[in-house]
Amino acid sequence: MVIGATGSKFYPWTTKRALQIDKNIVTHSFLVIPECPAPLLGRDLLTKLKAQVQFTSEGPRISWGKAPVACLVLNTEEEYRLHEEQPKNAVSSGWLTAFPNVWAEQAGMGLAKQVPPVVVELKADATPISVRQYPMSKEAREGIRPHIQRLLDQGVLVACQSPWNTPLLLVRKPGTNDYRPVQDLREVNKRVLDIHPTVPNPYNLLSSLPPERTWYTVLDLKDAFFCLRLHPKSQLLFAFEWRDPEGGQTGQLTWTRLPQGFKNSPTLFDEALH
Repeated sequence: MVIGATGSKFYPWTTKRALQIDKNIVTHSFLVIPECPAPLLGRDLLTKLKAQVQFTSEGPRISWGKAPVACLVLNTEEEYRLHEEQPKNAVSSGWLTAFPNVWAEQAGMGLAKQVPPVVVELKADATPISVRQYPMSKEAREGIRPHIQRLLDQGVLVACQSPWNTPLLLVRKPGTNDYRPVQDLREVNKRVLDIHPTVPNPYNLLSSLPPERTWYTVLDLKDAFFCLRLHPKSQLLFAFEWRDPEGGQTGQLTWTRLPQGFKNSPTLFDEALH
């Protein structure tokens, strides 16, 4: 057990361990709570073991499900297919041709023209905050340069001079040398007025689906927040430092669209959809 700075208790998880109950063997990570009076089997572990609990006059009984044995027969020369990566589901060329303005790769970044630019309201006692940029390795700078340049070319980022400044956090994409720039807007968020969140709860949405319906469509909106314009008088709040001598950029950049990491972006976008 570890005691945090605020006095909260943090309990560790074990590495994945092999567990055998009856004839079932599963791997599972366990939460270590020394002061717990009895070992507890969580719902996640009971599900893995296909457990069934029955309450009888003699007391509760637990039985363990027996998973069916699956056997795959294939030729030796085809064995390599077991280790191949599954191809990603690509969009049919017919859909690409029929609806060319729908796909981000073809139509580019969207813009909600009917929605007025977003004005960010500050708290009454808010003053500009300037947080220096964290150290950035050459590899990380090279990784995010294409993303910054793409946003500059599309007008989503513009050069500026602002008393506000917050740093970029560099998130590396697993298995690649590509980095995703994420702005640390916590200090700005502290100085902005809260608005009542109206983003629907996913569980409430799922529970409202009628049982007789069996087909549904899910839309993945690329760069969704960037579809909303940011009012010029609010743009300087989100400035950050960017130095790219090779590309001729040295100074501050800021957003002309609603930025990610801003606490009110999800609610503002949800209201724009309705």
